[in-house]
Amino acid sequence: MSFISPFFLFAVSAAVLPILYHLIRKMRAKKVMFSSLLFLKATPKELIKKRRLRDIILLIVRACILGLLAFAFARPFIPQEIIPFISRVENKSVVILVDNSYSMQYEDLFDKAKEEINRILDDAGPVDEFSIVVFSDKTQKLTDLSADISNHRYIVDNVIEVSNSSTDFYQPLVAAEEILKDAIHEKREIILISDLQNYAWSNRFENWNLKEDITFTPIQVSGDEPVNSYIEQFNYDISRSGEKSASEYYVQVAFQQKDMNKDYPLGLWDNGDHVDNKNVETTQSDKVIFQQIELKQGAHQGYVSLEDDKLNIDNRFYFSYEVDERPSILCIEETGLNSQNNAFFLETAFNIGDKSDFKFTAATRNDMSGLRLEDNNLIFVANVSSLSARQLANLKQYAEDGGTVVISFGERTTAQRASNYLSGFGIGTAEEVVELRGRDVAILEEYDPRHPIFSLFVRTGRGDLYVPIFTKYMKIIADTNATVIATLNTGDPLLVERKTGAGKILAFTSTFDRSWTELPMTEIYVPLVYQIAKYAINTEKNKSGFLVGGIVTLKGKENEEWEISAPGDNLFKVTLDETGTGYFRDTNEPGNYIAASTDRSRERFSFSVNVDMRESDLELRDPEEVYAAVSRSSDEAGADVQQAVSAELEAEEKRQKFWRYVILFILALFMFETFYANRHLNIKTG
Repeated sequence: MSFISPFFLFAVSAAVLPILYHLIRKMRAKKVMFSSLLFLKATPKELIKKRRLRDIILLIVRACILGLLAFAFARPFIPQEIIPFISRVENKSVVILVDNSYSMQYEDLFDKAKEEINRILDDAGPVDEFSIVVFSDKTQKLTDLSADISNHRYIVDNVIEVSNSSTDFYQPLVAAEEILKDAIHEKREIILISDLQNYAWSNRFENWNLKEDITFTPIQVSGDEPVNSYIEQFNYDISRSGEKSASEYYVQVAFQQKDMNKDYPLGLWDNGDHVDNKNVETTQSDKVIFQQIELKQGAHQGYVSLEDDKLNIDNRFYFSYEVDERPSILCIEETGLNSQNNAFFLETAFNIGDKSDFKFTAATRNDMSGLRLEDNNLIFVANVSSLSARQLANLKQYAEDGGTVVISFGERTTAQRASNYLSGFGIGTAEEVVELRGRDVAILEEYDPRHPIFSLFVRTGRGDLYVPIFTKYMKIIADTNATVIATLNTGDPLLVERKTGAGKILAFTSTFDRSWTELPMTEIYVPLVYQIAKYAINTEKNKSGFLVGGIVTLKGKENEEWEISAPGDNLFKVTLDETGTGYFRDTNEPGNYIAASTDRSRERFSFSVNVDMRESDLELRDPEEVYAAVSRSSDEAGADVQQAVSAELEAEEKRQKFWRYVILFILALFMFETFYANRHLNIKTG
C-alpha cells in the first residue's frame, strides 16, 4: 500500500489522545458522609464489569476514529502489484541493432557499442529473450530470439566486427520488426546502438513507422565533436599526343573541423612508385591537381593518400585504368587509297591528327596475303569485287577470334559475287543492285534505337539520321541467323549484323564514299562511322571503379576460370557460366584488385574498390530526432500519448478511491460509538 500524502500519517498519533485522556481523568471513589445507607442500593458487580468493558470498547473505537481519520487524509491507495515475492519487472523480447559501418571505426566507437550490448545483457531478466543484428548497408542477423545470454555474449566478444561499408538505417529496422513477430513476450523492444549519422536517414522513413506496440530506444555512441579529413572526389583525364599519353588527377579533399594553420599533405602513388606530394590549400577550394606525363602503356593502379587521423579508412582513394595503343583500323579496297573512294573518306573521318582515337591504314585486296589481320581491331572490306576462298576463311577466322568485319559495296561489286562471300559469312544473299533515278531516292526509315550504333543519336538527339539520301544500294535477303538493325524506306535492309564466335560481321548495303549516297557530306557521317568503330572495337572500357560490397562482372568464354588477386594477398577464383559471365562479390576490402583468366589467353582486368565517401560525413543526428523519425507522426503520437495519459489517470483515480471506504468505515464507527455510549446497562437481580 502507498499514500499520496504520507505526511498525514504523523497525525495517526492522535489515536493515543483518548487513551491519555482516560488515564488522566480516571474516576476515583470519594468518601461522602451520609446519615443512613438504608435507602441506597448496592451496585451489582456484574454492572461494574459491563461498564468497564463498555469503556474499553468506547476507548478503542474513539482511538480508531482519530487514527483512521488521519489515515484517510494520507490518501492511501493500492498499487498494481501487491503480491510480495513476485518480480515486478515485465519480461520482454528485445532486438539489438548494432551499427558496424565504417564510421564506427572513428576512435573507439565500436568498442563502446559492444560495451552497451554487454550492459543490456547484464540487466536482462531470467527469461528475457534477445536477438543481435549487425547492419551497415546490409543487415545480418547473428542470433535468433533466445534467453541464452552466454551465447549472445560469445557473439558480442568473438563474432561482431566493424565493416568497411556505409550505413542504411531503414533495412535493419524493418528486419527487427519482422524478427519480433516471433517474440514470446508481450513487451517488445528494438534497441538501436549507433553513432546515428545524419546522412543515412533516407526519405523512406516518411512513409514508414514502427508498430505502436514496439518500444524503440536509440542509443548514441559518440565522443567529442568529430574531426575528420577525407578524399571526397577523385577524377582523372588521359590525353594523347601521337603515341604518347599523359594524365591529370583531380582530387577534392573535404574537412570537418578544419585546422586552418595545419598542413594537409596529399601524396600520389602509381604502380607502387611514389609520384608526387602536394599540400592541400585549406584557404582555397581544397582541390589538388597532379600531373603525370609520358605514361607507360598497360595497366596503371595506384592511390592518393592523406595523412592518418581518427578515421583512417577514408584517407586513401584507389584507382585503376589502362593506357592502350590506339585501336587500329584497316580498310581493304580494290584500288587502295585514292581521293574519291571509301578508304579516303574513312581515313578523313578517323585520322584527325595527334589526338586521334584511332590509327587508320588502307590496303588492297591483293595485299591481304601479307597482312596480319589480328593486328587490327576493325577491318572494312569496301567495294571489293570478290574474295578468294582463302581470304574469306581468314576473315571468318578473324571475326570468330573476336574481331569485327564491316562490309560495304560499290561499283566493282556485283550481286552474284557479293552473294558468294555474304553467304560464306552467314549474312545472307545479294539479289541485285537497286538504282533509284529522278526523284525516287531511299532514306533511312527504321532502326533499332537500343543498338549501341544508334543509341548515341537517340540519347543526345545529335544529327538527323533521316537526312542522308541513298541513290544505290545492294538488296540483301538476310539470313535467319542475321539481324537487320536498320531498314530503308523501300523495305530493304541498310545495316545487317551477324555474330560469329567472339566477333561479329556487319554489312552496310550502300557505300562509305559518295558514289551511291550523300552520307559523307552530311553532319552525321563522322558520328555514325565512329559509333560503328566503337561498337566494333568495344572502346568503352570496363568499369574499373567499385564501392565496397559491389559486384564485379567478368566476361570471357564458357566455363573459363578467373583468378582475382585482392588486397592482403588474398586469392579468389570465379568460374564463368555457360554464357561466359561470372560475378565476383568479395569486394569487402578497399584497394586494388587484378582479375586474370587462367587459360592461355591470360586476359587481365584491373579494378579498384573504395569506401562510400558519404559515410565520411560524421554529422550526427540527435536521438530525439531519430526517435521521431522511427515513431509515428507527431499528431498521431500526441493523440496516443494523450489517450494513454487519460487512461492512466483514470486507472490511477480508481486505485486512489480506497480512502473513501476508510471514511465510510469511520462514519460507521462514529455511529456505533454514539449509540453504544448512550446505551443503558440493565442488570437483572433475583
